[in-house]
Amino acid sequence: MSSKVTEEQLDKVRVWASEGIDLNGIQKKLVTECGVHLTYMDVRFLLLDHGIEIAAASAPAKAPEKPAAPKPTEDEPKSAADAAAVPGAPKVTLDDLQLPGALISGKVEFPSGTRGAWMIDQMGRFAWNDLSGTPTQEELQAFQFELTQLLSRGR
Repeated sequence: MSSKVTEEQLDKVRVWASEGIDLNGIQKKLVTECGVHLTYMDVRFLLLDHGIEIAAASAPAKAPEKPAAPKPTEDEPKSAADAAAVPGAPKVTLDDLQLPGALISGKVEFPSGTRGAWMIDQMGRFAWNDLSGTPTQEELQAFQFELTQLLSRGR
């Protein structure tokens, strides 16, 4: 089993992305069809490095209508971080002063109360430190999603 992607496998990734398969689906297909094991973040970086964009999935014919979200009142905060906060999602923050050797670092607090510190170094390697408790696999996946969202907003 490998963690390197050949040009032929990259062509498959392009096809999957054009079909609207999300990052998680591409990650799973790489394992099952190609024997390539990559983390969610590695798949994300692979797509970014090769300029591959995931096509918008076609909407179902009759999607149920969602009620419109109430507009914030004048006394409610309107920051991007507040708008992106999802109830039950981990709260991911960036450090004001980056850790030594870190390109970027921060903390995360999960709804369960578990906390951790994370960093990405100059080589793009990810590091994790449990501060209180150990997060579940589902919490870590939610953290990856929230971190990706935070970094795509450019802080």
